[in-house]
Amino acid sequence: MSRGTQNVVLLLVGLSTAVMLVKGTYLNYVRPGLLPWLAVSAAVLVTLGVVSVVRDLRSARDDHDHDHEHGHRHQPWLGWLLLIPIAMVAFVVPPALDARGATPAAVTAPQPRAFPPLPAGDAPTVSLPEVVMRAAADSTNSLVGRSITLTGFTLHHSDGVDLGRVVIVCCAADAQLARIHLTGPAVTSAADHPEDTWLRIEGQIVPGSSHADDGYIPTMTVTSVTPVDKPANTYAY
Repeated sequence: MSRGTQNVVLLLVGLSTAVMLVKGTYLNYVRPGLLPWLAVSAAVLVTLGVVSVVRDLRSARDDHDHDHEHGHRHQPWLGWLLLIPIAMVAFVVPPALDARGATPAAVTAPQPRAFPPLPAGDAPTVSLPEVVMRAAADSTNSLVGRSITLTGFTLHHSDGVDLGRVVIVCCAADAQLARIHLTGPAVTSAADHPEDTWLRIEGQIVPGSSHADDGYIPTMTVTSVTPVDKPANTYAY
């Protein structure tokens, strides 16, 4: 690959990153907290690319004269093919991972610890991964007797239906699937919805339902089910 091609690739990588930041599609790959680092990286890459391209353009006349004196040089063109996938990253955005692309969460025996109290209210909204962790490890039993509201997508299996969320710690490469078994008077309403339907549900976690035999997946008694639109950012953190 020629130096000129390398410089254009460097510039295009920076511009592609900047486009993803502006469009918000970077959230399909990494968590929001990495935005400042990505912005700095894009700025550095674009700056280096521009400086390098300008430097090459300034020396183009000398190279042109040299080619006429010593014969035309054929630059390898295969390196330019690298520009195709780089451009596609910015303009052809794959969807965020769903249950089919995420690894089921491998939960080891958690150490009991005290979690902060749940938010006040009749049915406060709590993230699904937090509920899974509270059910498995909260020594204060903060979920017992409390109605909560969860949002996630449906997961059908032979024994019924679950509510799930894809959780990422750093980026999509470490994505895992967190899920909660559903039961109770409104579970039929949840089961009637197709796979990967986003729902907002209310109910209570069944005490003692999170245990090692089932991978620490708790069970929720559902009292209310409401379909909701798929969020722009489907990951949980």
